[in-house]
Amino acid sequence: LQAPYVDVICVNSYFSWYHDPGHLDVIPIQLNTQFDNWYSLYRKPIIQSEYGADAVAGLHSDPPMMFTEEYQNEVLRSYHSAFDQKRKQYVTGELIWNFADFMTAQGITRVVGNKKGVFTRQRQPKAAAFVLKERYWTLANETG
Repeated sequence: LQAPYVDVICVNSYFSWYHDPGHLDVIPIQLNTQFDNWYSLYRKPIIQSEYGADAVAGLHSDPPMMFTEEYQNEVLRSYHSAFDQKRKQYVTGELIWNFADFMTAQGITRVVGNKKGVFTRQRQPKAAAFVLKERYWTLANETG
């Protein structure tokens, strides 16, 4: 483990997607536990370097179900809430995975590629693009 030798800890997390799929309620618990554990060990700033959920553009459900745009939105909002709780302490950055959908090898965990993008492969926005737009606008106005 290289954590003692770096200035910033970067973590990738996919709670309610690869871990406890379909359970949005676990995100704040698992994310805060992960952050607290890393920080207590190394006392270094943390960047969430990957997070997200797949969404098939145009697929909708109420309540939110995996692979729907609503589910992707709720995942992002839950992560953002946890980031906000820790931002004044030690979470210093966040990088969503991913800008746009992209093709991958075929497999049972992929629906014609990786769909974690906030834009489609044709660069059309999914609902999550507007969640991020609001998020970044809010952050920019808070920090001046």
